[in-house]
Amino acid sequence: MKTSRFVSRVAIGLAIALLIACNQSQTQKLVLTGSSTVAPLAAEIGKQYEREHPNVRIDVQTGGSSRGIADARQKVADIGMVSRALKPEEKDLMAFTIAWDGISIIIHQENPVTELKREDIIGIYTDKINNWKEVNGRDAPLLWSTKRRGDRRWSYLPNIINCQLLRFRQM
Repeated sequence: MKTSRFVSRVAIGLAIALLIACNQSQTQKLVLTGSSTVAPLAAEIGKQYEREHPNVRIDVQTGGSSRGIADARQKVADIGMVSRALKPEEKDLMAFTIAWDGISIIIHQENPVTELKREDIIGIYTDKINNWKEVNGRDAPLLWSTKRRGDRRWSYLPNIINCQLLRFRQM
């Protein structure tokens, strides 16, 4: 009787070990969807993780923060990538900050302007400065562009420089 219990326990233990080993040999997939801002970082992290864990595949898909929220809620994605704060109605989800965006104002290398003050940037983006000579540059029209108006990053600049943007030009 003791021998059959021992054999049963060993058989059960081996079966469990075999199941665990089979599960570990199968490729596991992690799906991330959402923000196109987060996607490049997530893809790079995913590549490194896949190199260190050959049985794992990381699938990174874009579609915007709203898609990341929806896919995470509907369990279409394991992780929803969001590049904004959660809205009050999204507080049922958990957010983990992995990075912060940076915003730059850049000027062509051939432009002699070497500095723009906050007031200059406000003037440019509120349509009060229209010529480079107004910011110590050449006498030439001041042309600027940005990503599409609907892009979330567009909304950051007025908050940073504390002004209402009146001008908009799409790249």
